[in-house]
Formats: sequence, structure tokens, C-alpha cells
Amino acid sequence: MFCTLICCMDGRFIHLLNEYIRNNYNYKYVDTITDAGPVNKIIHEDYLKSVEDKVVLISVNKHKSDHIFIAGHSDCAGCPIDDKTQKNYIIQASEKIHFNLPHEAVTGLFVYEDGKIEILADFKKS
Repeated sequence: MFCTLICCMDGRFIHLLNEYIRNNYNYKYVDTITDAGPVNKIIHEDYLKSVEDKVVLISVNKHKSDHIFIAGHSDCAGCPIDDKTQKNYIIQASEKIHFNLPHEAVTGLFVYEDGKIEILADFKKS
């Protein structure tokens, strides 16, 4: 019923991601956790340890979310890098989250400026 989406706060893409997840993964509720360029923080910081990042764990533990989506996009102001590097960050972030939460499925998504969504990583629950 619940899943978790960690994505950029950029309003151009949040609704696209929520709709994509609901339509393609059959979740009724998408707990959406936003920040400016979160994939950069996930791979370069001790993510899930600070208070603000524990909202992911609230989604997992309280709402029983069983799938975490990590998304980035073209032209990100919070993580101003080229698309190829951004995609690599999404893959690394997906791997790191799955390593830390192996009981969760984790999918990495990239959104192009035209709204097309690409799956970059897909880890099943352990």
C-alpha cells in the first residue's frame, strides 16, 4: 500500500514521479521525501543517521513501506552535474540504501527534462 520516494524538491518532477510509481508499481500512497539534490547527500554523507533523514525510517517502520524509490533529474540545481554523473549517483545511492535497508526493494529513477523516466537500478528485497 505504501512506498517511499526520495527525490529532489524540484516541482517540475515530483508529480511525474508520484504518478509513474502509482501507475507502474501499484502503490496507493507514495511517502515523498524531498530535498535539493538528495542523491548527492545519500552517497557523500552518513544518510539515515541524522534526524531529518530518519523520516525515511518513519515511512518504512510506521507506514510499512516496502519499496524505496530514489530519483534524480536533468538540470538539478541541488546537484548541478551532468546527466551521466547524476545517473551514476542515483545508482550509487540506490546501492547504499539497499545495503542499509536490505529488507526493502530499492529502485533508482532518472527523469529527463521532457518527463521521460528511466529505471537505472532495481534491487529486490533480501
